Amino acid sequence: MSRGIAGSVLRRVVMGMLALVACETAVFPGPIIVSGVKQFIDSAPLDPSMQEKVEAALSTIKETPDDIAAIEVLLSVDPRVVGAVETNQIFLGGDSLRGKAVDWSQSLQPVEALVACLDKGSDAAVHWALRQISWKWSNGGYDEKNLARLMPGIERTLVKAAPATRAQAAHTLTRCLPFERRQSFLQGLLKGQPDEVIAAAIEELAPRHEINPEIEVIVSKWLKTAEAPVLLNACCSYWWLAKGRQSEAAVKADEIAPFERLAAHADATVRSSVTRALSGETIADQPHAVAILLRLTSDKDPLVQWHAVRSLRHANTPEVNARLREIFAAAPPLDLRAVAIEVLGVFGKENLPLLVQAAKTDPEPAVRQNAVYALRMIGTPDAGAALEVAAKDADKNVQREAREQLGWYRKEHPKKP
Repeated sequence: MSRGIAGSVLRRVVMGMLALVACETAVFPGPIIVSGVKQFIDSAPLDPSMQEKVEAALSTIKETPDDIAAIEVLLSVDPRVVGAVETNQIFLGGDSLRGKAVDWSQSLQPVEALVACLDKGSDAAVHWALRQISWKWSNGGYDEKNLARLMPGIERTLVKAAPATRAQAAHTLTRCLPFERRQSFLQGLLKGQPDEVIAAAIEELAPRHEINPEIEVIVSKWLKTAEAPVLLNACCSYWWLAKGRQSEAAVKADEIAPFERLAAHADATVRSSVTRALSGETIADQPHAVAILLRLTSDKDPLVQWHAVRSLRHANTPEVNARLREIFAAAPPLDLRAVAIEVLGVFGKENLPLLVQAAKTDPEPAVRQNAVYALRMIGTPDAGAALEVAAKDADKNVQREAREQLGWYRKEHPKKP
């Protein structure tokens, strides 16, 4: 992915998040989906006794960041936040007090607070602290002194906590270890551990993009028999990051069959994971995989629909083109139309007339913006001319996108208008 494309994708996601934040005080039956970000908004006021506890906790935490009782109160305002740290889920509180508690839970906290959670917190507090540490590691990490304070608690959690929290400890410890030690650490977790920990090890090994015989045996078994979302999501991660990058001959048609079962799973996170597992360039060429993805574009969960549409970007077939055009024309949720027009652009110049029309006349700025992004990828003179027009769009975000894509278009096609 080029620098221009990567920047545009990130900006569209962030803009979607900011647009939702602007609606914080409104009442919505969450979740709301924008650019793959799932946001939950709860405007219900806290009951009087809880208000008193939260007010006291917020006051205490300013002076004593490691007060475990105050931390537990703030985390209890919306327990879903615990599992959402370091993910694409954000939570907003409708009233100021709920909002302050939730904001605190979703903000990076000092080492003192995390050590207190690891040493004497509930399982939820420990889990939250581990996710906080992973998040901080993705934003600069810890110096040697602070890491030394955290490591004993992380290592203790890996062997003594509940299985789900032990699995999170495996994720967190992987980030804290020197790179050269991670492979052997993760390989050691593939045997003699709870399934949740093994799943965590598989998810951490998958980004190495290597076929691992030991993992192949586990994944093959789980895909056929497992029901727990944590296990199935790990299998899908392995397929997405390892199997999906293999040659077409390395993926056999009968290996796709188990995903038929997963595509009907009751848990939406599993169905969403299926879309990513089947999104690889070689896998998406297989008719059975394409059929599963097409079916998931009609899923009852908006986020599953969004991922299914985006995962079809390597499957340029008449059936897929027809379905994406149907989605775009049927006025479904805004974000689904936006991603549909983007994927149609990925398919190439046969969709140019639709893209030009969307960039010029669609009433939704987000759709026009994605159409502009897609025009640059087509790269024909007509696409370049449409970018020139879009650079004068009434919406500033569309203007910005068009100007950036026009700049890249001119660099990539210096001989074209």
